Amino acid sequence: MLKKYKLQHSTFCFEKLALLLFVFRCLNRLFDFSMFKIRDNRVIKIGLFAVMIFIAQSLMSQTFSSFFVDFLRYPERQVRNVDFPYQTGNGEVRNSSSYSPVKFISKNNIPIVCLDSLNHITNSQTANVSMVNMAKGTSMLYTFNKRNGVWKLKAQRKGSENGEDSDFIAFLKQYSTDESLQMKRTIFPFPYRIYNGGKNTEPENKLLMPREWEPFDFIATFPSICVFSVESMSTGNNRRLFVFKNGSNNLFFNFIKINKKWYLIEMEEYK
Repeated sequence: MLKKYKLQHSTFCFEKLALLLFVFRCLNRLFDFSMFKIRDNRVIKIGLFAVMIFIAQSLMSQTFSSFFVDFLRYPERQVRNVDFPYQTGNGEVRNSSSYSPVKFISKNNIPIVCLDSLNHITNSQTANVSMVNMAKGTSMLYTFNKRNGVWKLKAQRKGSENGEDSDFIAFLKQYSTDESLQMKRTIFPFPYRIYNGGKNTEPENKLLMPREWEPFDFIATFPSICVFSVESMSTGNNRRLFVFKNGSNNLFFNFIKINKKWYLIEMEEYK
């Protein structure tokens, strides 16, 4: 599995480098310096070089969601992405020999809650992830920093019972245990799209009515859940829940808050 990951990662980088070279050639051909009546075209070349650096950083940087899923899936590799000394609630972890990997209940079935998009955090330099054990009512908050396009774990501490997004997590718990409330907080007819050949294929569209609805227990299905925390979390009126199975997005749930009440409004499945 590790060899397969390394091969895929190398291929990923090679493809981006090839794309970078292609962009450079296009820019080089696009700007024919002879057309500019400038004796010294070094200023233009420096400007192009700056553009290339910006493009390179954009192409080579890994999205935080992709990094985080791999971080949980391969605990044996985590130490490479830890910024020592690593801060914990019990003190500092000064080196790799003292580091204990962050372990998720099911590394091949990872649910992530976010505000708008999984990529919302990617352009930031700091990412906070609340890992909530809904079954036990405990949480841990992990802080990651990005340096030179590489994400690294910097600190962890204990969080509150429902984590950084307590209002929404409390709703998921109640939704899972109260079937009567679940029917009231699911908007019908309920859009359910199934992509049998991937996201880029035409989906099988269904509109489920109340009589067709099968109760869904988020706690039983996802005992632990990850929350990408952002400052606007407390005021945001939508939540998206992405489920990564074996590293790929498998399920998507969309929620919206109306008059201070959360509702499940749609679902997608990728096969």
